[in-house]
Amino acid sequence: MKINEVEKRVEISKKSIRFYEQEGLLHPERNKENGYRDYSEEDVNILLKIKFLRKLSLPIEEIRRIQSKRLTLEDALKSLFFLIFSSLLPFLSADL
Repeated sequence: MKINEVEKRVEISKKSIRFYEQEGLLHPERNKENGYRDYSEEDVNILLKIKFLRKLSLPIEEIRRIQSKRLTLEDALKSLFFLIFSSLLPFLSADL
């Protein structure tokens, strides 16, 4: 499928899709006849996962590590939770 369709399905901009490609998170095939990117359902699913993880504020490098199986999603989320909790702890303990 073409980038316009992916943009509508995933609800992220073409610029973001290309950015994720440049970052090595997405690898669509190229149409041999015209050189256009040809996105698969797997590419759409990858973008949906990236979109979700970015909404959780996971950095690109951690998403890359998850994709390459150097980091589990569970460990990434634990780390994120710890970071959030640690930053809120002074505010929470001040009211106690």
